[in-house]
Amino acid sequence: MKSFEPVYKELEYLLIQKLPECIDKINKEHNDGIILKPFENTSLSENCIKTPSFIFSIEESEYSEKDRIVENTIYTVSIELKLQPNIELRPIIFSRYSEAIALIIQKDDMWIDCKITNSKENKIVMRITV
Repeated sequence: MKSFEPVYKELEYLLIQKLPECIDKINKEHNDGIILKPFENTSLSENCIKTPSFIFSIEESEYSEKDRIVENTIYTVSIELKLQPNIELRPIIFSRYSEAIALIIQKDDMWIDCKITNSKENKIVMRITV
């Protein structure tokens, strides 16, 4: 099983450093008056009380071996978004944050594959294959 530590560090870099740029790009693309704010988190492990912010969790890890040649470790992680209460456009805002996260995770040398596999209420679930 491959170590999660480099994956964690890459996710932290992407979500803390790169995501604000992507959020700005999403705001410019849609240009309809709905403005996403960058997350207030300064690390993945932080329990940020400001909004918007997120809670990062490791759901599970799985080791797979195909034909004794290719060894992959699959991590399932989740990001639970904490948005301002009573937002009228919560579904649109959530979907735009999901869109921004999907953009930053899709191409990275750290993993073989990374994709959002599920979104429910305020939670985005990703599957990362390394």
